[in-house]
Parts: sequence; C-alpha cells; structure tokens
Amino acid sequence: MSIKNIFGAILFICFFQTLQAASVTITTTKDTVCTGADVKFKGSGVGTITKYQWAVDSTNGVTILPNDTTQNVIVNFTKPGTYTVTLYVTRNPGGLDSSKKIITVIQSATALFATSSITTGVPQSVSFTNGSINAPNGYVWNFGDNGTSVQTNPLHTFVTAAAYTVTLIAYGNHWCNDTLSSPLIVVDTAGLTMPNVFTPNGDGINDVFAPNAHGLKTLDCTIYDRWGAKVIDMDINLEYWDGYTTSGMACTAGTYFYTVTATDLNGKSYNLKGFIQLIR
Repeated sequence: MSIKNIFGAILFICFFQTLQAASVTITTTKDTVCTGADVKFKGSGVGTITKYQWAVDSTNGVTILPNDTTQNVIVNFTKPGTYTVTLYVTRNPGGLDSSKKIITVIQSATALFATSSITTGVPQSVSFTNGSINAPNGYVWNFGDNGTSVQTNPLHTFVTAAAYTVTLIAYGNHWCNDTLSSPLIVVDTAGLTMPNVFTPNGDGINDVFAPNAHGLKTLDCTIYDRWGAKVIDMDINLEYWDGYTTSGMACTAGTYFYTVTATDLNGKSYNLKGFIQLIR
C-alpha cells in the first residue's frame, strides 16, 4: 500500500471516530429548576461504554447521587445560578467522549410564620406574622377551617374549638414556591375564680392578688377596705393588685372585699363578691 493510501486510511478512521464522538447524549427532566430540587440525568452513548464520569463546573452546593460514575444520576442544586453539567464516557472502540447540558437554577421561596399568643375560649382571634423570604409573588393562607387569606400578615378568627392545621404557601419566581404547615389548637374553656389570700412581702411568692381568669373578654374588679372605702379598680389590662393604694401607699394587713363583673369569649357573664385576706 502506498503512503498516500495509508494516509487516506488514517484520515478515514479519524473521521469515523469523530462521527462516533457525536453520539453521547444527556437527557434530563428539566433545564430550569428550583434550588433544592432533585434533577435526574440520563447518559447514553454509541458502542460499549466502559466508564461514565459526571462533572459540574461548580461543586459548591451540588450533590451527585448515587455517585458521579454511574450512568444515571440525580443532582441536587442548593444554590441559584447557571451550571454546566458534563458527562464523560470511555467507549470501546472510540476512546473518550463527552457531552454538556446547561442547567439554570432559580432561588426557591422559604415559607415561615409565627402566631400571636393563644388564649382560652372561642371565638379566638389570632394574628399571623409572616417571616417568609424570596417570595415576591405573594402568599396564600389556609387556616384549616375553610378560611383563607392572601394578606401578608392576616388576622383570623376561629369560632369553634378544634385542632387546626394552618398552611402558608409562599410564591417565588418561576413557580419556585414553598409550603409550611403548622398545628394550632383552640380550646373552648373559659372561667373565672378568685383567690382569698395574698402576701405582698416581696419574697416572690403570692405577692399579688390576681383573678384566676382565662378566656375573658371584659373584666372589672373593685377592691374595698373593711370600712367600704375603695382601694383600687382593676380591669382586663390591670389584672392584679400588689397591696398598694393608687397613690403608692402600702395597705395594712387585714380583710378586704371585692366585687367582680366579667364576660368571657363564649358570652358568659360573671358577677362575683367576696373577701381577700392581705397578710404582711
């Protein structure tokens, strides 16, 4: 064979291998995904594949499962950005070949919220504080009682005692949303009882006279001394007596009397009278 024919055969073999080199492909479920999503990649090639090797241009926040040498992998991207995923294959015959896929990762929203303090009794109004991030496209609340809201920080009234599941959906870009559900228990119990002794001596034990009240809507309590003189008025905002007059003078030890009117969140009314023993 002449040198010319040998050179031509070599060119043909190289050209044939180049054609084969174009036969490595990557298929994936999506090209644009949200942070935290699992993306499935499938590799394929012509001929007998003796080795697969996956690589990502940035390994910061990237996990490849089960490992980077299997034919099919799942890649999780925890940070937003544009990534180049490359599959290298070793074939017999054909040698080394590769293929690339560009993946765009969008930052997902994170749903977070907190509730105001839950008291006892119904109806119960609860305020919700939204702490979500990366949610420029708004919110949808489901309070578990067929009530919903699209406000950022809604106020919702529960009219029945029950265990509810409150759900917040935070809407991010490119439908990269997040959902958070949390239980909320509303108890239908309200009541009012009065203690009959307290010791305002500064020891941190039983230092104030306070109605044992829960689930109240209104409260008015007046304290009188043994001669019928008014000592102090208490209400829903001032729910205790520290043993001093309104002018700041310490009351003497002895017997005092009270009258109480109140209504609870269930609409029940209370009218109580009794005495309280102040011990120093």
